[in-house]
Amino acid sequence: MSRFLIATKERLQRGLRFGQMLIHNTVSQRMAAKATPPGSAKAVKATPPPPPSTKPPPKCPGGDKNMKRKPGYFASGGQHAVLSDCPKPEGDFMKAWSAKNSRYNLILVSGILAAGGTLGFALSSGVLCLNWTIPEYPYNEDEMEEFEIEEERRREEKEAREERHQDAVEARELGIRRRRAKEAMEREVDLMQRDMDGGITDAELDELQRLAAEREAFELWEKDELKRLEEQEKEREKIRKEKAKVKAERDKEREKKRKEKEAQLEKEEAEREKAREKARKEREKAEKEKQKEKEKADKEARKAG
Repeated sequence: MSRFLIATKERLQRGLRFGQMLIHNTVSQRMAAKATPPGSAKAVKATPPPPPSTKPPPKCPGGDKNMKRKPGYFASGGQHAVLSDCPKPEGDFMKAWSAKNSRYNLILVSGILAAGGTLGFALSSGVLCLNWTIPEYPYNEDEMEEFEIEEERRREEKEAREERHQDAVEARELGIRRRRAKEAMEREVDLMQRDMDGGITDAELDELQRLAAEREAFELWEKDELKRLEEQEKEREKIRKEKAKVKAERDKEREKKRKEKEAQLEKEEAEREKAREKARKEREKAEKEKQKEKEKADKEARKAG
């Protein structure tokens, strides 16, 4: 490192000396030009340029190949830079790295907290709105009533779809079990016929008994299922009647409100018409009074004339 500093110092000194020489030459030339009077420029003859010098140019120091150089030095006398002149790290790397990383983590956490606090304050104060929910629209009573009717219609359609789906699933299950019972019945009849004709084996006898038990169980299940479906249909019919009754009452109430609203509007319109008629009569009365005053003034003017 010291060698680099010494070389830098020498270069700066040489540069300063060269700059001083340039400044000195430039200043002396300007002073000579100022000292020469303007009228004497014509009288002075132009001096011819000096003849070229025959002397050989100066040689670069160390340009002689026969000159012996010291190891580690340039021809000009400067010393070579080596790896030992490079800057070397000092101190514990992990300690310095941990200190820097702790500082960076502190800056990161403080930035996150500041951003979160700013966002929370903006949301709590109402300055920032993220539109998480649908804002309430100022609908009137008629529009709200139409929305309620539409919502009720959609709910009824959904319930009807669910009932149809449930009926389809139950009908499919009933059809599958009936088909299987029919196949089992055919097998049972075949085994019974074979038993009457020539006898059957023990395995076939067990199968016949199992089929008979399954047939009896299916008959009981089918009876209960049909009864359940009938009760379910009655319950649905009852619910439909109750809904129809509620709907009729609601429609009646809506019709009543509509009639009251129409009557109120007619009453308000009649009052406005009455007010307009009253204002018209007052204007006519005022115009008549003005006409009378004008006629009276004309008569007085004619009498005075």
